[in-house]
Amino acid sequence: MTKRIKIKWLDIALATVVIISLILSGIIWTNPFQYDHPRDTSSGNQNTSAQSIGDLYLPTQVVKNSSGQDQNLLYSSRVNLVRQAQRQIKHWQLGWSVLVKNNNSDVYLSYLRQPDSLMLSYSDPVPATIFNETFAQTIDTSRIKQVDHILIHLNHPRSIYLLCDQGYRVYRVRIGRGNTDKYLKPFIGNTHSIDKVAVEHKIINGKTLLLYPHSFSLPVFGYQVTAQNADTLSQNLISSNKRSTVNTNHNGHITTYRDGDDKRVFYDHWNGEIHYRNFLSKQDVPASSELYSYFYRLIARTGIPLNNLRYDGISQHQRMISYRSYVEGFPIYNHDSYGAIKVKAANDGKLQLWMSLYNIQVPLPIDRQAEKIPSTTTVFNELRENNKLKDISDIRVGYLWRSDSTSKVVRLTPTYFVKYNGSWINYQKLEK
Repeated sequence: MTKRIKIKWLDIALATVVIISLILSGIIWTNPFQYDHPRDTSSGNQNTSAQSIGDLYLPTQVVKNSSGQDQNLLYSSRVNLVRQAQRQIKHWQLGWSVLVKNNNSDVYLSYLRQPDSLMLSYSDPVPATIFNETFAQTIDTSRIKQVDHILIHLNHPRSIYLLCDQGYRVYRVRIGRGNTDKYLKPFIGNTHSIDKVAVEHKIINGKTLLLYPHSFSLPVFGYQVTAQNADTLSQNLISSNKRSTVNTNHNGHITTYRDGDDKRVFYDHWNGEIHYRNFLSKQDVPASSELYSYFYRLIARTGIPLNNLRYDGISQHQRMISYRSYVEGFPIYNHDSYGAIKVKAANDGKLQLWMSLYNIQVPLPIDRQAEKIPSTTTVFNELRENNKLKDISDIRVGYLWRSDSTSKVVRLTPTYFVKYNGSWINYQKLEK
């Protein structure tokens, strides 16, 4: 009797599994867009590392302009918005380009606010060569030098517009061939898998800014922290081949790795910082136009996971590019620069890289309500009262990494960050 009951329960369990599998398959087939990617953590796929230079230099923001010219910043924990738009552009054959307007901030602002359009924005301008690499295109880089924003009309576009903040330049690029709306459909309609925040583009003191006119809320995230192996990372950076000998020296909390006289890696055990230094011969110094690809190859050599990492900005004068971890299109900041990388190639041949061993990789469930954030106007007024506003050149919303390296779980909390005297800091620090 007992044996018959066990057999019957096994049959019931097996039938239940089959039914659940059929239901899930049906949901996926009827709504493929929603399940197109796993959880997005950086305008990039959590389970897909950046395998090409184009992935590292993807845009980070997606703004939708409605027919009534309302602007909304889009983000999603279920849909990879930037890659969805990237798929669309890769299916187009972009051809002839023309300069529509330049040196007119009013006209430029009208393009930033174009109704019924989608705007993909970089955190800092990228060369047109990087745009071509990212979107598998061949636009004329002798005509178009840099790109800050990609403007796509949502109703059967025949052209796209590439915008450059410097000089307020607007270029129209003809779409020669390709399905013009296959991957744009999710952006045209309203979908429950995409969240939005009201924003508005403005030009203040010659700077193009994305501001938040009303208070709003963003979720608090929990992530598992992973640490790279310092020995392996250092070996990857300074060894020309697997047979190279790396000498190691310990001095207090600093470990130094050497391969000859030129290459060195300094590892700080206290905060997990890695500092790589190399001296290049004159003929090996990369030109300014080559920095983006040269730095990508150097970062790829470290062996660290790149799926959260995005291009964040460049200092042309110092020939330095910064990269930062992003979560759902928002940058992550930490006092010890966890999840961030800076690379600098001086004209005298001194090549340097700064990074941390600590990164976020696995999202974790967190029992906490969304964080309420004030409007940009409120923040500006508070900074003006403290006489700090005059020293601020930029503002953005990002996530604060609050834990230290000893914690295996990090809580990411949204807040404003301002560029104060050239450095990004939490605006609340300036209120004290």
